[in-house]
Amino acid sequence: MSRDLLLSIIGDIAPDADLATLDPDSDLRESLGLDSIDHLDIVAAVRQRTGVEIPERDYPMLTTLNGFVSYLDARRAQG
Repeated sequence: MSRDLLLSIIGDIAPDADLATLDPDSDLRESLGLDSIDHLDIVAAVRQRTGVEIPERDYPMLTTLNGFVSYLDARRAQG
């Protein structure tokens, strides 16, 4: 669920990104040509769609698709 949601959000923010070939362990910004504002937009969209608050100190955990998904799944499991 988190993976599909995240890919949908990334696709909305970076419609030209080739998500089909995205290596889930590669840096999102480098792989997709995202800038820091795009990354913040992704975090904000995740918060809006899930209600999960993501503190700035956790941003380093959100650099890859797998890292982001793991983070979201863990936060959702916490309640």
